[in-house]
Amino acid sequence: MKKKTLLIATALLVGISIYSCKKELNPALDTVTQTAAAGSPSYLKSIVLGTYSKLGGLTANNSILLTSEETTDALIVPGRIGGDWADGGIWQQLWLHQYPASHGNLSGSWDNAYGTIGAINITLGLLEGLPSTPGTSYSIAELKTLRAYFYYLLLTNFGNVPLIISSSTDASTAPTASATTVYNFLITELKANGPLLSNKTPAQDPTQYGRLNRWGAYFLLAKLYLNQNVITKSTGTDGFTACSAYCDSIASAGYSLNANFLANFSSTNTGSPENIFVIPYDHVFAPGLQIQMMTMHYNQAAKYGWGSTGGPWNGFCANADFYKTFSNTDARKAGFMAGVQYASDGVTPLTTRGSDSSLVLNFRPQVSNLYTATEYDGVRQQKWQLVPGSQSQDADFSLFRYADVLLMKAECLVRLGSTAAALNYTAPVRARAGVPNFTIAAFNLDSILAERGRELVWEGWRREDLIRYGHFGDKKQFKPLADADNHWALFPIPTEEHQKNPNLVQNPGYTF
Repeated sequence: MKKKTLLIATALLVGISIYSCKKELNPALDTVTQTAAAGSPSYLKSIVLGTYSKLGGLTANNSILLTSEETTDALIVPGRIGGDWADGGIWQQLWLHQYPASHGNLSGSWDNAYGTIGAINITLGLLEGLPSTPGTSYSIAELKTLRAYFYYLLLTNFGNVPLIISSSTDASTAPTASATTVYNFLITELKANGPLLSNKTPAQDPTQYGRLNRWGAYFLLAKLYLNQNVITKSTGTDGFTACSAYCDSIASAGYSLNANFLANFSSTNTGSPENIFVIPYDHVFAPGLQIQMMTMHYNQAAKYGWGSTGGPWNGFCANADFYKTFSNTDARKAGFMAGVQYASDGVTPLTTRGSDSSLVLNFRPQVSNLYTATEYDGVRQQKWQLVPGSQSQDADFSLFRYADVLLMKAECLVRLGSTAAALNYTAPVRARAGVPNFTIAAFNLDSILAERGRELVWEGWRREDLIRYGHFGDKKQFKPLADADNHWALFPIPTEEHQKNPNLVQNPGYTF
């Protein structure tokens, strides 16, 4: 049981109950109540942490993190023999870059982000209506930073989106804002609010766990500047210079690489010195992380006690070309499950189901067909520790990791012409993985892109990385031609959202 997960769940309930009670107060007492609330750390914590509970939906298979990964070279969801994962071809459309505006995953991604932004705006309105105190000012800065994270996800995936920053704004009429407008808003917002937040890491102050602190705000600024040219269609190196500086700031905060790569994804990863911002999960008190269900085979249910859970579902796997970028000595390769799978006795091989000829369950890298793959095609993901007997996992999902900071710094240095210096930042990441550092003669930007793929696989960064490096539209298995143009680099504004708000403007290349 994770105490911090319980804190968030409890805070949500406390925040709702306090707010509900306040709404029923005699108006004559309202000023006294507001003053007391503004000066109450427990009240402020309850409504702020309650809003964080919305993060739990980010890792659903139709939400923004995994949907973005499903469009890359790192995560493929083939249809299986017997029709599983066919679903009208929606998973295969993502792989092939053929997603229409009516795609359900895109609507799910949009709804999750704007649903959270709406909740934050309501809470901000409540806080801004209280007397100004150091506590209310801090809470407002923290929630604006959290809202910036969700706008970052919308910006990097959809580009031109409505900028709704008040609960009084009618979302059914809000116009589309340009990507540059949203970008400039986020830069201003994070620069204003980041310095107001705690400069303590969770190791230095456990109350910061699962929350955005100053370094989380600076991580977002680093990401925005790293992608500045892509987002704003600009050129030059100013963004890389700024990103590099924010990486230096984070490096001074006290974060460090976990000596064991997989410990960052264990059921007890609360104490990882590497995780800057996480979604706290607990299979009992804060369920929702279900990657084990999406990727494991149906007949592994008995081995892991999943028989009564209705899973696993034998869907998500790695593409063979991506998987082979891991050397056999790379510790990160252990994050995948490959080869013959055995029953709990460790001796009896498991098999596929009868509909797939009861073959030995031997997870192989190759996916044979995008629509009728065998049940054992594709290696599976086990980076996040499995939880026997539960659909949900206990590992907290790291949204921001210090390893990413080191690789962002290395990339900026190469783009700024300091290639040799960049090797100092890839070195610890590579050493932790048990592989030698790059040599200067064989080191370039594509080396960093490949390293980012290995280090951050399925963590939600691959899509924007490929776009920034100009490789998102490349050909890959089952997609023999490169994208004819770059419009797939932005998701379409969902048809469902246009039906709700006719003022939304569609991204180029798509129709509603």
